[in-house]
Amino acid sequence: MIDPELILNWLKISGFTILLTIVLAVVGIVLLRYLTKHLHLKVQSLDDEDGSMLDKRTETISRVLWTTGAVLIVVTALLIILDELGVPIMPIVASVGFVGLAFGLGAQTLVKDMISGMFVLIENQYTIGDAVVLGGITGTVESITLRKTTVRDLYGTIYHIPNGEVRTVANKSRDWSRALVEVGITYDADVDKAIETLAQIGADLQTDSEFAPVILETPLVTGVEGLDESAVRLRIMVKTKPGAEANVQRYLRRQIRLVFEQQGIEIAFPTRQIQLVSSSEK
Repeated sequence: MIDPELILNWLKISGFTILLTIVLAVVGIVLLRYLTKHLHLKVQSLDDEDGSMLDKRTETISRVLWTTGAVLIVVTALLIILDELGVPIMPIVASVGFVGLAFGLGAQTLVKDMISGMFVLIENQYTIGDAVVLGGITGTVESITLRKTTVRDLYGTIYHIPNGEVRTVANKSRDWSRALVEVGITYDADVDKAIETLAQIGADLQTDSEFAPVILETPLVTGVEGLDESAVRLRIMVKTKPGAEANVQRYLRRQIRLVFEQQGIEIAFPTRQIQLVSSSEK
């Protein structure tokens, strides 16, 4: 029969320790959340620009600190509770220790992912909100942890990419971007007039109230870029702020379509000549 006095003594000693551990873990998580959020807001207030590189990097690091710290607090609390319940924790610690993990096949991959994640943060390779190409996946970074990076593509599909599998990082949101549009005109069209018209479209772009704030340099018409089978290919390039290149390209294509028609400049399209020969001609 269970001795009530033993149960009471256990509750006084181990029960109190378990309760205290749970309370301290909850307080630690709440405090960690408050500190990371306060640090995030404090660093963001150092500049007046919303969505700046400092803001993005601060948000990325604060999320990693929050998730990593929360996991450490929960794991530590669980080990203490198991010890108070009489469960031997030394075999558990030995089996999941860093040295033991490093020699397991799966653990080696985990350690590799975490080390790669640390370098992503230290070297500031990309941050949350950046448009990137990771492992052949193109999209926007939604979250970063020490183990993986989450990317959502243009169609809304979300990808979870282990950091250790990323060999090449292409960041499309760093410093500046470039809008590049090519247009093909017929061989009968006036090339010089077409080039002048492209330059005028670029000049109008710079004075447009919607696009002027994102244009970093005067649009450049490079001239004839190719003599294709059915078209003379021209090119215009515009240096923009990061992430603005897609909207600028849409504007340029629309203006090229409208203005070239107004100026009588014919845009080329693939053609094919078919000659019919009657049986009497054979």
